[in-house]
Amino acid sequence: MLSLRIPRHSARLFIVAMTIAVAMIVTRPASATIMQFLEIEDLTRLSSDVFHGQVISTDTRWNAERTHIYTSVRVRIIESFKGATRRDQIVTVTQPGGEKDGLRMDYAGRPEFAVGESVVLFTIRGKNDDFIVVGLKQGKMLVERGEIVRDFSGIMLVKRPSGGRSLRPVTPRSTRLTMEELRNRIARAR
Repeated sequence: MLSLRIPRHSARLFIVAMTIAVAMIVTRPASATIMQFLEIEDLTRLSSDVFHGQVISTDTRWNAERTHIYTSVRVRIIESFKGATRRDQIVTVTQPGGEKDGLRMDYAGRPEFAVGESVVLFTIRGKNDDFIVVGLKQGKMLVERGEIVRDFSGIMLVKRPSGGRSLRPVTPRSTRLTMEELRNRIARAR
């Protein structure tokens, strides 16, 4: 009868190696859009118009060539922080992506809208008298019970340290702030 003796440290290495191999096989890669982290002040400087509003409708449509899907979001302005929008004005926010005729065109980090939600939007003016959200999800913030909520799901945030050449992952300090804090930060950045 033949007997094999495997030293203990080799057996442990074998178990560790097999665990890693199995983990690599069964885990799926996560998908996320990588983008530069934008503070409220950065978003404000990049935007032509910043406002608080309520989503009153959404409409998804094809472009003329039927090659791209766009979502139009109608928003009633509650308060304008920057730009020429005014209270009770209804504006259209247009963005690429959405679902139409059973087809979905999407990308990680795209802000999504639901009728009735209260939002703060950081936008630039588009070609067709519409608005475009700045910074993907970073430029859309929910308003819940007077508090601003930032949603960073689906995006990996990076920042270049001052004087540095490489980008480093960032975990935002806070995803919530008061409406008053938001107003003050926008006013300081204008």
